[in-house]
Amino acid sequence: MEWLISLVVFLFLCALLNLTLAQPPSGLRRRLQSSVERLAGRFRRHPVPQADPFDTLWLQTRLGHLAGEIRRIESAPGIYARAHRLRALEGAYDDLLDEACRLAGIPGEADLKRGEEKRWLEEQELASRGWSW
Repeated sequence: MEWLISLVVFLFLCALLNLTLAQPPSGLRRRLQSSVERLAGRFRRHPVPQADPFDTLWLQTRLGHLAGEIRRIESAPGIYARAHRLRALEGAYDDLLDEACRLAGIPGEADLKRGEEKRWLEEQELASRGWSW
């Protein structure tokens, strides 16, 4: 019988709580709530989306292929339009490095122009995160 009385008292308190909290919030409360939510959003950690492993594998394979092509053209002296081909391959390699850095979550070096220094820094950052090609 005790449990029945406890149940009735509990249900009565739940109904009373529901009546007091069911009132619409005041204007001040709404403004404070939105301010607190914006402030909490600034300090909340945003999860980094995980890259698709097949995209990562494709990028690594493509980077390896382009690196091999660059080495092949650099070592062959009698290739027609050698400088043009090197410039095109290095541009494609730089684009793939930028994409790989984006997938790996490496912040971009906006102050550096494309070139050997930026390429070297990106390769080192990717290698430190376990990328190989």
